[in-house]
Amino acid sequence: MSEELDLWRLAAGLGLFLFGMHQLEQALTQLAGRSFKKFLRQYTAKPVRGVIAGAVTTAALQSSSVVSLIVLAFVGTGIISLASALGIVFGSNLGTTATGWIVATIGFKLDIEALALPLITVGGFGVVWSAAGTRRAGVSHFVIGLGLMLMGLEFMKSGALIATTLFDPAALAGYPLIVFLLAGLMLTAIIQSSSATIMITLSALYASAIPLEAAAAIAIGADLGTTITALLGALAGSAAKKRVAASVILFNVVTDTLAFLSLKPLLNVVTGIFGISDPLFALVAFHSLFNLIGILIFLPGIPMLSRWLDRRFREDETTLLRHIKAGDTAVAEAALENIRRETWRLIDQVAALNQATFDLPPDHTFYDSDEDRKGVDVFSHDMDYDRCYADIKRLEGEILRHALALQSAPLEADESETLSQFIPSIRNAVHAAKSMKDVYGDLELFKGSVNDRFNAYFGQFRETAREYYEGLDTLQKSDMPALRFEALVEIKNRTESIHNRMHRRIYDEVSRGELNEVEISTLLNVNRELFVANQSLISSLADALLNLESASDFASIPAAR
Repeated sequence: MSEELDLWRLAAGLGLFLFGMHQLEQALTQLAGRSFKKFLRQYTAKPVRGVIAGAVTTAALQSSSVVSLIVLAFVGTGIISLASALGIVFGSNLGTTATGWIVATIGFKLDIEALALPLITVGGFGVVWSAAGTRRAGVSHFVIGLGLMLMGLEFMKSGALIATTLFDPAALAGYPLIVFLLAGLMLTAIIQSSSATIMITLSALYASAIPLEAAAAIAIGADLGTTITALLGALAGSAAKKRVAASVILFNVVTDTLAFLSLKPLLNVVTGIFGISDPLFALVAFHSLFNLIGILIFLPGIPMLSRWLDRRFREDETTLLRHIKAGDTAVAEAALENIRRETWRLIDQVAALNQATFDLPPDHTFYDSDEDRKGVDVFSHDMDYDRCYADIKRLEGEILRHALALQSAPLEADESETLSQFIPSIRNAVHAAKSMKDVYGDLELFKGSVNDRFNAYFGQFRETAREYYEGLDTLQKSDMPALRFEALVEIKNRTESIHNRMHRRIYDEVSRGELNEVEISTLLNVNRELFVANQSLISSLADALLNLESASDFASIPAAR
């Protein structure tokens, strides 16, 4: 019975420690999120500074995973270079050793329970009595997280002490060090925290359950175990994510292999040259030392490594274009026609996506080409809204890249004018999709609301959308420029009429006191964004279908009253 209780005490201690670490991580991210993101962005121009920034922020946040996520986001958006990102990632490995130093200094030298209980008390009451998202709530989560981590450590420490009475630690002397390395690797891969593995190892070392050499091998395995998370995360990730993950794996495999091969000499350096006799301090010093050696080895080669990773992992080069071909600028007339067709495809996809927002089939459009719709997700029955919006953004970028390349080529005056219309047409089309996306969540809430009034509003917005898109059908029958101009004017006026009609309906309910402040704001915002989306699509169509003079005349038409 005592053995079962010891196992549960160890498991409970690990659970408390991990939960406390999670609370601490979330609280620090909330409290210092903006400042440390700015710190990473501004002070990582050179790899050396990147290493320092990675070590400092990881030590402060107690989580290399949070730092890695931010690094991935910054690399993906081009805020920092890959070389700077590698410096941060390598530095974060050194930063994770700060947890061991803190615990070895405080956790095993003081009465942990006497420190943990007041922290849990203060933090617990603070969490309950603070409004979510406030700074006081963040501080409270930090305090209770720290308290739970210490309490979990106390459980692990006492559990390890009692466990030593159940077996002879000398029995472990017969196992080779590689077994302890594999144990550290597997444990870290399972619990997804090298810091927790180090805490367990420190507890076992404190209880004299394992010798220092075995604990050092476990620490190496814990470092190696973090590569499992990076490997899994990179399998289906972007090229930027794969580059960073590959650097993590390469750094840890090389560093940990060297550390294991030179384990005894490094421990002799720690205990002999540094004069650290306490096994707890010796372990964390060894952990920091081999990570520092790894950084010194990799730091000079960061520029070369980043170039190799750039060549090794490339973005998916599958294009969304159907008509434009690479280098298609030799014949300006043909290139313009291909850009025109791609622009029409983009507008057609935006119209389809915006209709899908209201569960309307993509039946109403100015464009009629089944061939161009084949294989496009937005026209499939199981379309994913976010993925389709991302594809529209990507298609926009691909068309604009070719349009700007053609713009730098020698063009006739009329060709230059035509090209100058496509760029605003493309931008307005994507703006129409963005305005709809901004209220997509509100419309989904309306559709699923148990409030009959809000549910009815979704139906009303849906009918106005149907009315608007049915108007686009008239453009298919308008082959002559004059007829297209008149059709666009009619659609523009109808859009303003629809918007004003819904606006009056909302205000009528406001005057009768049937809507609260939040409902009023939400409905007016949705109606406004729908109007902006519809108007942007009309402006896009005018630039795509009319000549420059007619498009200018259309843009100057005053709003209908």
